[in-house]
Amino acid sequence: MNKYFFLFLLCITLPSYAQWYESTGQSQIRDGDTQSAKTRAIEDAIKQALIFAGASVTSVQTVANGLMTQEQTHVSSHGEIQNIELVDEVYSNDSVSVTLRLDIFADEKQCFASEFKKSLAITQTQMPNQEQARNGQIFDINKTFSAKIFKSIKSAESITPRAYYQQAIPVIDFFNQQYNFDSRLIEQIAQNSDSQYVLISKIKDISMGSQQNSDIMFWQSNSFERFFDFELILFNAVTQEVILQQDYATSGIWRFDKTVKVDTKSNTFWHSEYGQALNELSNQISLDLQEKLSCLPIQGKIKHIKDNTVTFNLGKQHGVKKGQSFAIAYQSFFTDEQGVQQPYIITSANQVRVNQVYNRSAIANSIGDELLANIQTSDIVLLIEVEEPEL
Repeated sequence: MNKYFFLFLLCITLPSYAQWYESTGQSQIRDGDTQSAKTRAIEDAIKQALIFAGASVTSVQTVANGLMTQEQTHVSSHGEIQNIELVDEVYSNDSVSVTLRLDIFADEKQCFASEFKKSLAITQTQMPNQEQARNGQIFDINKTFSAKIFKSIKSAESITPRAYYQQAIPVIDFFNQQYNFDSRLIEQIAQNSDSQYVLISKIKDISMGSQQNSDIMFWQSNSFERFFDFELILFNAVTQEVILQQDYATSGIWRFDKTVKVDTKSNTFWHSEYGQALNELSNQISLDLQEKLSCLPIQGKIKHIKDNTVTFNLGKQHGVKKGQSFAIAYQSFFTDEQGVQQPYIITSANQVRVNQVYNRSAIANSIGDELLANIQTSDIVLLIEVEEPEL
């Protein structure tokens, strides 16, 4: 039987609150341990499916281990995941790819906004401690890791990444003083990349640790532990709010000679233990960003106004469809107890309905064809949580 027809039969026989998702996860194989790599790939696939479905990821480890210990391809679990099918697994020299089909229970916790993609600008990560890069001369690791994050997010269901890591941007002061951010820079990055969210980051530590092999074994090249500490800040560029600020840390064995210049773009680097550790860290960052952004409301900015018609920067790429309605809002500020201005959004009485959709933009008319009063460019549009048929 054709697998697509089989999947269709499953879907129509299940209750309306269950839905099938297909997801692929990947992981590096370390020291020939394919079983552990398969487990991590399964966890990756489960997380991606849950995030896209708007569910939580609390029991991923239990489910993944359950799937690994069972010989059958169907495994039931408690919570959001009702059933899992192992569709395919592909092994290469240094990685494993696992494709799963999951029956996810769309309970009351499922978020409305998870169906829509958020555009995210991936900026070039900063590396203030340049001297730590001398071993291996990996002075461009910040650019390479930014590209790796972009690649990890590119396959995400809930995020559309925008590459903004070719040029350095002056964001290092963002990390020095809490809440002392340059909102104009965030707005500029968002405008240049046409993004709703902006990710800035820095590499805090890539220093060398202790030697891992014995001096007695003089015929072997020296190998050392090497650290990688990373910090990111995620901004809502529409409201200038900090959505997430988080630290990450990992390490891996560094087997390259001190006198050798290591190409951080090469397969040799990314297939090494240290490169594999960084690759898995970028995958974890991708999943964390997906989980954080998937249920946030979809917001955009008005780019053009004429009479009762507005154009805003959300389109097919974000999941916008003809016939959907948006409320128009604007941003204001209040001063908190510490004397710091905090942004908040005020929704107006104006609402518009989409009549034309393009890849990154949409045109909408006011509902009732009334003139839009006191609306300005850079005002905010918010999707109304109502299902409407296409016009």
